[in-house]
Amino acid sequence: MDSQLEVNFAINPSKHNTGRNNNRWKDIIRMKRLDIIIFGATGCAGRFTVMEAVRVLRSFSWGIAGRNKQKMNELLQDVGFRSRKNLSKTPIITANLRHKRSLYSLAKKCKVLVNCAGPYETYGENVVKACILAKTHYVDFCTESHFMDIIHYKFDELAKKKGVYIVMGCGLQSMPAEVGINYIKNNFNGTINSIDAYVEFWTSNPWLLGPIANSNVWASLILAKRNMRRFRRRLLPKMDPIAPRRSILSESDVIIGFCVPAPTVDQDIVDRSQLFYWEEKNQRPIQFNSYFVFSNPVIALLLLSWYFIILILTQLTCTRRLLLKCPRIFSLGIFTSTGPSEENVDDTFFQMTFKAEGWDKSVKSTQHIFPHPPNKVVIGRVSGACPFYGVACVCLLVAAVTICNERSKLPHRGGVYTPGAAFGDTKIINELKKYEHGLSFEIISTDEM
Repeated sequence: MDSQLEVNFAINPSKHNTGRNNNRWKDIIRMKRLDIIIFGATGCAGRFTVMEAVRVLRSFSWGIAGRNKQKMNELLQDVGFRSRKNLSKTPIITANLRHKRSLYSLAKKCKVLVNCAGPYETYGENVVKACILAKTHYVDFCTESHFMDIIHYKFDELAKKKGVYIVMGCGLQSMPAEVGINYIKNNFNGTINSIDAYVEFWTSNPWLLGPIANSNVWASLILAKRNMRRFRRRLLPKMDPIAPRRSILSESDVIIGFCVPAPTVDQDIVDRSQLFYWEEKNQRPIQFNSYFVFSNPVIALLLLSWYFIILILTQLTCTRRLLLKCPRIFSLGIFTSTGPSEENVDDTFFQMTFKAEGWDKSVKSTQHIFPHPPNKVVIGRVSGACPFYGVACVCLLVAAVTICNERSKLPHRGGVYTPGAAFGDTKIINELKKYEHGLSFEIISTDEM
């Protein structure tokens, strides 16, 4: 595979380039790499990521990349005006998702590539290939569980060989859950059997409710649901006692509200991380369940009904095309081609409350067998403002910063990882606390059962 990829991405100067292009290629090789480049900067997610980069990346050399240089110049002028910073000298790199040479050239210009150009099933694989061959680390927002499987199976060994870290799913739909679980583990002082996560979203002004994300996010969700059974993941070992999963609609015993199972990628990504800890560190895997919480049970049932209808429609080619063509209609206005307004982004909040059950003692054995039922409960919380394009973008950038600053604390010497597996031994939690749109962490209670 390695040699085949090298052939696919190699640039043959004698065949493809003029003498002037040869000199340009030599200049690129001699150029000092930037620390971080944000790719897909003029898209909806990329634009908000650049806005957060002014603060998060202030100690790093960074640039932006995309297809249209004029739009990138306008973006930097706008962000510079809003942040009162002079961004005129920020490097701009033009790159095209459909050109492998262009992607390889882009990857050679930085140490970590932040990929905001989705949907990832459609465009992501070539970007990952280019990064591995250029020995450039990679992070993204990916919420497409099946695509993560593809990348892991195809490129994990090659990434390890090249010493490259590919960390996928560093946005809102996995990072708070992953770092939240690691935070609870660090404060449990024992062994955790299971964690239930209760997720709430709200806005300070319900009358301003509008779209929360753009159509690329909607496309990622549709493609993920289409392929939800395409690959069979390796199952976690069965733990005893088995953590029961709540019914379709139930009343929470942790916070006030009604719960429905959360149809998000969190479950898959957490399971991958727990499998890593089981196989690589001989730690008992945590059984994880995630729920959305609503104050009104009718709203909870309506959302669940809408989700099942969309799930059915994604399985047929003709209806799937219709879903992708008309995001505003089928998402009830939640996803649009233009994305959310900044007013909507600023007025939204979220919190994820964790209920961890386990034992007050640690057992160091292969079987991880406990002679008695769980006797300890710890409740913790992760929260933040502007979750969809504030928290998500800060999480993505902090993931890139952590790779730059703490590479020696990441597992092995490279590979394809989930955020929980990659950053479990780092200080990423402390880094996320620093920013206005970062994450807050707290332990609410610790009780003996």
